[in-house]
Amino acid sequence: MLIKIANFFVLSIYFLVLIVALDVGPFKPTIASLILGILGLSAFLTILSSIAKYINLVDKPDERRKSHLGAIPLIGGLAIFISLIYGSILLGIDYFFQILLISLVPLIFIGILDDFKGVSIILRLVVQVISSWIVIIFTDIYIKDLGDLFGQGVINLNEFGIPFTIFCVVGICNAFNMLDGKDGLTGSVSLLVFMGLLILLSFNSMEYQLGMILIPTLLVFLAFNMNLFGINRKIFLGDHGALGLGHLIAWNLIYFSQEVNVLTPASALWLVFYPLTDTLVTFIRRLKSEKSIFKPDRHHLHFILTDYGLSDLKVYLLVVFISIIGAVISITSNIFIFPEYLVFYTYLTALFFFFLITRKKL
Repeated sequence: MLIKIANFFVLSIYFLVLIVALDVGPFKPTIASLILGILGLSAFLTILSSIAKYINLVDKPDERRKSHLGAIPLIGGLAIFISLIYGSILLGIDYFFQILLISLVPLIFIGILDDFKGVSIILRLVVQVISSWIVIIFTDIYIKDLGDLFGQGVINLNEFGIPFTIFCVVGICNAFNMLDGKDGLTGSVSLLVFMGLLILLSFNSMEYQLGMILIPTLLVFLAFNMNLFGINRKIFLGDHGALGLGHLIAWNLIYFSQEVNVLTPASALWLVFYPLTDTLVTFIRRLKSEKSIFKPDRHHLHFILTDYGLSDLKVYLLVVFISIIGAVISITSNIFIFPEYLVFYTYLTALFFFFLITRKKL
């Protein structure tokens, strides 16, 4: 009872601050407002978890890909989305990011529906395309060039950049959804991407409001997802959360490489190295085996490592280490202005070795 009262109290203060922010407009964040936001999100997650269990918005273990214990609430994505709305009102965000948040609505809706009772892959793909079109129509931002990938000059895509952009965004969305198979993987890799962008922008004396909202939000999510508050408080992202994070990351990479130009297209590949490369290799293997590229299996590296006897903690640490290396390469290549073709060829080399390392499956 005392816990419920405390949660209600913190949540009341949380929304009181929101009302004040709406009244006076965005204000400069302070340590107090950050702590308040973290406490409020924690309380909100606790309450939302109880609601999710009541309405059966939970994930249950199976005999193949899901080995967790008990029914885990699938509310991580919804909580992150609500935190983004709150933080954007509190801090203020640029027009592009406002549209980006709006474009998340269809993804969140169809993702929650999928978590409830499942929807066809075709419907999910259609909604992902619609969400991408929302960003393109209202911002006119998409991949217009690929940079100097081959050392022969900038590769301009012109109008072809629109379908290519949609293809890339949908691909990244599904790459992060496929990564969401073990505790902490999707959240941690996403966190590293946003931290990498934050570091890169700080070197260019630029603010990154969305990152300042997402980073503490993801830290709170990971605390619940990785049992820091106990197994009874554990939550999962859900399909809506993984797809939403993939959508956010894809468009952040596009925005900062095409509009702000602090990130080269080739270096963007390294920021999402693990999910992108693992998905590409998995798709190649599925096509080679004449299987649907969207059919779930255990051919991802993190599952292969588990099948070879590595503990979940070791798999998690290895994936995080690989992602850190990718982020470091991306950041340094931009700060020290490495030739884009060199960064791209290095990625292709890493992709080839990744394919060789994972060529055998138990």
